[in-house]
Amino acid sequence: MMLALSVDLRWWILLHVIGAFGFVMTHGVSVSVAFRLRKERDRTRIAELLQFSGSSLLWMYVSLGVLLLGGIISGFKLHVWGFGWIWTALAVLIALIGEMSAVARPYYQKVKEAVQLRPSGVPRKSDEELEVLLRSPVALVNAAIGFGAVVFILWLMIFTPY
Repeated sequence: MMLALSVDLRWWILLHVIGAFGFVMTHGVSVSVAFRLRKERDRTRIAELLQFSGSSLLWMYVSLGVLLLGGIISGFKLHVWGFGWIWTALAVLIALIGEMSAVARPYYQKVKEAVQLRPSGVPRKSDEELEVLLRSPVALVNAAIGFGAVVFILWLMIFTPY
């Protein structure tokens, strides 16, 4: 069964989808860097990769805002705020943002600090300590959690009846 959607609603849904694509595209930079860092050992290159990843964050958050704006307004226009799936999707998104802020951000801050040099020119962390940080499963676990959360939200949107 196909829902008859107004032109106005279609624009809000399109905005939601554009935000989702923008978010995945911009956040994909950080995910790619996360995988690349596991193999990199050159401190200058690591710092450059972290800076590159950070350069995409503004647009990632803008895209997330567009995604939320389009999704929330579409939710009102579709009158689905009484259904549990939309609240579950929002809760998963908020939990995901919280997890990334509590786990991923501090991890990458540690990596950033580890590659910095002291005023004397000596690295803040030894090569062995840097190796342990870069081999940490944090990046892989975060990528898996993020992917799983997005798949679950998509499942809720597609397979939950209105």
